[in-house]
Parts: sequence; structure tokens; C-alpha cells
Amino acid sequence: MTTVASNGAQARRDPFFARSGLVIAAVILLSFPLTYYIPLVTGTKTFSLLRHLHGLAFFAWTGLYVLQTQLAVRGHVRLHREVGLAGIALAGAMLPLGLWMAIAAIEGRIASGYPLPFEWAIYNLVDILVFSLLMGWAIFETRRRIDWHRRLAFIAILNLMGPAASRWFLEMPLPYPWLDMAPNLFADAALIVLALHDRRTLGKVHPITCLAAAVLVPIHIAEPFVARTAWWNGLAPSLFGFG
Repeated sequence: MTTVASNGAQARRDPFFARSGLVIAAVILLSFPLTYYIPLVTGTKTFSLLRHLHGLAFFAWTGLYVLQTQLAVRGHVRLHREVGLAGIALAGAMLPLGLWMAIAAIEGRIASGYPLPFEWAIYNLVDILVFSLLMGWAIFETRRRIDWHRRLAFIAILNLMGPAASRWFLEMPLPYPWLDMAPNLFADAALIVLALHDRRTLGKVHPITCLAAAVLVPIHIAEPFVARTAWWNGLAPSLFGFG
């Protein structure tokens, strides 16, 4: 019994998620100097209140994830759960903010005469839905299966890292469709690291890690091709309230 309890405590204090959380947060924060931080400080570009609120919410989520993983690895489980209540409220706010921002971006593309103003909206919709589903599932697993909970939360923040990192990929001379899928596939590569961690600590790849790779990678490969189809560009206006 003592051995089992010791192994359980050791599993709960697994440093992988705390350390990887710091790396993910660094990638996210370092993705915006050219498109947000520098223009904001220098005044070379103005941003709407919506963009500020959207950025604040998503940066706050990144900080919250780092805090939660640090609390967990230090054994502050009760505080981790209490702070998690704020996370539920924040996650609830991110869904409408994400949709609102997507609609504003579509309006901007329409106003500028972009030929396919709904092309990029598929990425917004998929990202919002995947994040919401993963976090809802992670919350459900909080008191049931902690190993599932932590992996679902990890994969959810990967879903934010890809869109953030796209700012750097836009500076690269990558042709279609590689430029379009590269940011999310970059984030998906972290699933390989997670799988290696699973093998080292569990002796096998965790079911959630397998499921994420099997579902998300094909979706992220398919998105650029679907984004330019007549089917999507005919359906998207109704989905986003333009129909």
C-alpha cells in the first residue's frame, strides 16, 4: 500500500507538464513582437478593443496553464483545484471572444476585397471547437482520471500554440499548402514528445495521446485544402452569421 501511494504521489508530481508548459508559454509569448508588442509600443498600428480583450484572455489562459502545472508539480492540489474554477470561467469567455474575433477578421477581409474572405475562418472555427471540446473533457476528468485530465489540458494549449506560432511562419517562404498547415503541425509535433514521455513513464503511449495524433494531425493537413473549396466558402457565411 505504501508503494502504491508513493507511486501515485510521484505520478501527480510528474514534472513533464510543468516544464513543457513553460516552453509552450515561451513560444506563445515570443510569437507576437512583430504583430502586436512592437506596433503597440511604437504606436505604428492601432488595435480595436476586441483585439486587446482577445489577446488578454488568451495570454491569461497561457499564464493560468503555467500556474496550474506548477501548482500540481509542487503538490498544491487543493489550490490547483480552486484556481481551476477561475480557469473554467476564463475558458467560457474565450469561446465567444474567439468567435467574435473570427467574425471581425472576416469583415476586415470583405472590406479589403479579399477574394475568399471565409478561407481562413475554417482555422478559427476548428481551433475554437477543438479547444472547447478538449477543455470541457479535461474538466470532466478532473476528479476521475488525472492522467487523462493533464493530457487533455496539455493538448488544448497546443491548440493555442499553433495559431500563435503562425506569425513566425508567415515570414517564411513556404508555398501553399505548407504555409497554411505548418503552424498547427509544428504544435502537433509536441505530441511526439508526449508519446515518448508516455512510453518512459507508463510503458506505453497513453490513449489520449494516440487519439489526439489520430484526429488532429489529419484535420490540420486537410484544413488548407478544405478552406479553398466552394463547399466551405458557400457554407461558412451561414455559420458565421453572414448568410
